[in-house]
Amino acid sequence: MIYEYDFLDKNRLRQMMSLFDSGKFIDGAATGPKEKHVKDNTQQDDIEINKIVNQSITKILRQTELFRMHPLNKCSPCFLLKYEEGQHYDDHTDYYEMWGCRTDYTVVITLNDDYEGGEHFIKVGTETIEKKLPAGKALVYPTHFVHGVRPVTNGVRKCITFWLESSISDSTMRYYITELNKVYWQLEGDLDREVLTQFDLARLGIIRHHTTLRN
Repeated sequence: MIYEYDFLDKNRLRQMMSLFDSGKFIDGAATGPKEKHVKDNTQQDDIEINKIVNQSITKILRQTELFRMHPLNKCSPCFLLKYEEGQHYDDHTDYYEMWGCRTDYTVVITLNDDYEGGEHFIKVGTETIEKKLPAGKALVYPTHFVHGVRPVTNGVRKCITFWLESSISDSTMRYYITELNKVYWQLEGDLDREVLTQFDLARLGIIRHHTTLRN
């Protein structure tokens, strides 16, 4: 249920970092908990830069494996987040809706990896999973999981966060359809064309049956 995808190539990563570093940052309390012991980070507040980033991310998203694996309805606005030394985000869950987008998946795109600490942690049942991905990678997980960010001990953690609404409203079916898609794309080059077509017919039929589209 926790996925990792390539998202930004070197050129796009360089562009995003340039946009990230050129804007004005404000206290992250503008969105989320106000208490510093819970949430301590900053977010970019430049309207024009955020507009460019949102347009770019939406366009790039449609070209990624993430988009191919997960049937999607909507993408929320993006947030450019910065965690400096000592900053963190304690255990929390995100709201069920963000700007008209049901929050089925949380996406965190890593912009840099030259810092220490700042691991993204996700609690799945009794297990706590910590992730620190290379720059350009996207971490994707169900939004209802308790999660957070460990304190940064050296350097600055830079990332882009947004939420996705799946076209599959049932979370169990959403998981199985994603697994089915993974199997299909893994077998694409190995199966006889006729067999693959029959597999695809069944796969797309299941997705179509469980999909609800909305504007």
